[in-house]
Amino acid sequence: MVAGLWAYSSSFSGIFVFDDEPAIAQNQNLQSLWPLSRAMTAPRDTTLAGRPVATLSFAIDHAIYGGALTGYHATNLAIHLSASLLLFGVIRWTLIAAGVAAATSLWQAFTIALLFVVHPLQTGSVTYIVQRVESLMGLLFLATLYASIRSLDAEPARRGLWTAAAILACALGMGTKEVMVSAPLVVMLWDRLFAPRARSSRRVLYGGLMATWLILLGLVLGGYRSSSVGFGFAEWPWWKYLMTQAEILAHYLKLSFIPSPLVLDYEWPAVQSLSQVILQGLLIVSLFLMTIWGVVRRQSASFISGWFFLILAPTSSVLPIVTEVAAEHRMYLPLAAVISAVVLGAAYSLRRLSERIPGLKSGLAVGGPIGIAVIAIIFGSMTRARNLDYQDYDRIWLDTIAKRPNNSRARTNYASSLLTAGRFLEAESHLRVAVENQPDNVEAQANLGVALSAQGKLDDGIDHLQRALTLKPDYAEASRNLGEAYALTGRMGAAVAAYLKALEMLPNDVMLLKRASWILATDPDDSVRDGAHARALAQRAVDLTQSRDADALDGLAAALAEVGEHERAFQTAGTALGIARAMGDSDLARGVESRAALYARGQKFRESAR
Repeated sequence: MVAGLWAYSSSFSGIFVFDDEPAIAQNQNLQSLWPLSRAMTAPRDTTLAGRPVATLSFAIDHAIYGGALTGYHATNLAIHLSASLLLFGVIRWTLIAAGVAAATSLWQAFTIALLFVVHPLQTGSVTYIVQRVESLMGLLFLATLYASIRSLDAEPARRGLWTAAAILACALGMGTKEVMVSAPLVVMLWDRLFAPRARSSRRVLYGGLMATWLILLGLVLGGYRSSSVGFGFAEWPWWKYLMTQAEILAHYLKLSFIPSPLVLDYEWPAVQSLSQVILQGLLIVSLFLMTIWGVVRRQSASFISGWFFLILAPTSSVLPIVTEVAAEHRMYLPLAAVISAVVLGAAYSLRRLSERIPGLKSGLAVGGPIGIAVIAIIFGSMTRARNLDYQDYDRIWLDTIAKRPNNSRARTNYASSLLTAGRFLEAESHLRVAVENQPDNVEAQANLGVALSAQGKLDDGIDHLQRALTLKPDYAEASRNLGEAYALTGRMGAAVAAYLKALEMLPNDVMLLKRASWILATDPDDSVRDGAHARALAQRAVDLTQSRDADALDGLAAALAEVGEHERAFQTAGTALGIARAMGDSDLARGVESRAALYARGQKFRESAR
């Protein structure tokens, strides 16, 4: 616990990044715990969609901490520390079941749990806030297995309690993340390898665990992430995804031993031929076949590799997850298998070696703990350093770009920050790389259009905004920005058409209402103007702003004059004038005053006269 608190004490200043924004920051359902059904839902195709237990945990955090980021981080760390304690218990009981002495099992379990809790690879599940879905699922997975193990040796009166606890944890896990599907299988695998004689008496446990698959089935059939997960993606057929996962699994194993470089978002490219991954494929297939052989022969060591493959199978086999082909957080539980293999393998080898070399045993008694402490300190220090990358939006994306320079999403996200800061030329350079590497990146195309338009390169900007809308016709912000670009070029008919398209998705956007109504009411081109439409849009803008927005009232006055209601136009302009003066906006006040004079004479306003 001390090691975990030390390693993650630098995580509490972490901000919302990447998937945190749509799943948590923009999720209004988390604002209240009631109704409960609402607090357990999230927008479709976000990380929390179809994961009600994980979603509810964030709603509870919001109720307790008021949405403070430190509260989310505190809960994430509490989950991780609790998972490490359960891992300690699972390993200790497993080693005892395998015939290891109690004292030896204690220290081996401690070592594995210690390295698990401080390992830098876990930052993807702990410091990255929304990936609590992975660590919480891991906690419930371990709770399921721990309770199942404890139910074996419990007194009859307590056996039912442990069985019920296992089934409850499994049910909650199914509502947390789909990877939990393998938990019942892992329990059965444990029984086969460590308690084969007890299997016949475990029907209630097995039946209860398998019944929780119905929960997961119902959530999966809801199609909450149908745009990102499934077999219907032409660019990611199952066989290509499987080949790519061979390369990714080898990368995961490498990071388990040397956790650097760590990357927030890989945007891993698809493997195009088997020859690209022949070595990685042979490694994975060999380990898999050895696992099958070990399970058939009831070799206890095969539980480690069985754990690894069963947990990774849902995300790293044939089911394409096109938005996140590779992700470090998927190694949260599988990492325990890798650490266990190394620690237990090293312990076995050193024990056999000490039997042959006199004096080695006493040396290991001193050097072993020191070596473990050194590794834990190195890993913990790397974890503390990695946490710092999550404390600044620009830093995390620059870090990702440095490690994955062809990552289109990383460059697009960093460029959005540059656009906000008005650094349009820098944003353009990143966005051009993004669209070159991924021409169908809608956000990159749209943002490049904005960056170019802001620099006066309007024709090029319009071209990229149009490409974005071709890829995603209902992209409201792209339609808005296209309207702005058209307006700057003087193509007001095209501008108002773009604004009206954006209003189809954002009917209560006051700025869009004001922009469109003004053009429809005041443009000198008769083919562009539509007074009745302008009045309706302007009136909605005035209603939404409760008649307190001078611009909205000014637009309504122009629209009223356009349809011949000059007296009302004059009165509305007078109200707008009073608000503009009260706000100290002298430029707007002068403009409204001159237009009011026109309305008083029964005239209409044309933008060319402004």
